[in-house]
Amino acid sequence: MTDLAPSKADQVHARLKEEIELGELAPGASLSELWLVERTGASRTPVREALRRLAAEGLVDLVPRQGARVSRVSARSVRDLFEFRTLLEPAAVRQATEAAGADPGLHREFAAMRDAFAGTLDRAPSTARSRSFYELADRFDWAVVRATRNEHLRRTIAELRPHTARLRNLSHLDPQRVEVSVGEHLAVCDALLAGDADGAAAALTEHLRRSLETIFRNLAGNPGEDVDLLG
Repeated sequence: MTDLAPSKADQVHARLKEEIELGELAPGASLSELWLVERTGASRTPVREALRRLAAEGLVDLVPRQGARVSRVSARSVRDLFEFRTLLEPAAVRQATEAAGADPGLHREFAAMRDAFAGTLDRAPSTARSRSFYELADRFDWAVVRATRNEHLRRTIAELRPHTARLRNLSHLDPQRVEVSVGEHLAVCDALLAGDADGAAAALTEHLRRSLETIFRNLAGNPGEDVDLLG
């Protein structure tokens, strides 16, 4: 039995979701149906279905009498997301550390990613290097999710990934943040590969803390965003 091809609504949803995650569709950007029909080549029905799904995922706001727009990134939403991630992701990396200790193949997979992170520092700073690092970090994060034995933990972290991806642009506006983030990922990898679950969880918690600080600095410097840092 062959897999069914994705529907037009699936295709529009996937394209818009990726563009929102990459920041190509900026927070607050208008998403008129007519513009999306012209842009995607889809009819109004799949466009509306895609927008409804994106709204259910929290990536799009459907405003009465105004239409759809990319949901904004506020200081409160960032704080709430990182608070939740700090509850979940250290637990996940603990479980991934245990899994890697029991599975040589998984241990080799993480070791290869550790070498790739280290290799990033040997490359001259560039857009291509940053993009390569983002892709590697994303692969590492998904590897941790897959290695997590708790189904509910896996699913919850996976559901947060689109929102996490959106914030990557804010976290890495400062080119030096890429260098620091590589070091933080190396610390997580080293503890994981050594079988130190507590160390891996602590290193990941520190990574999340420093990422949040960077995002707040960048939000405060961007008047186009909601920067009510006390909100």
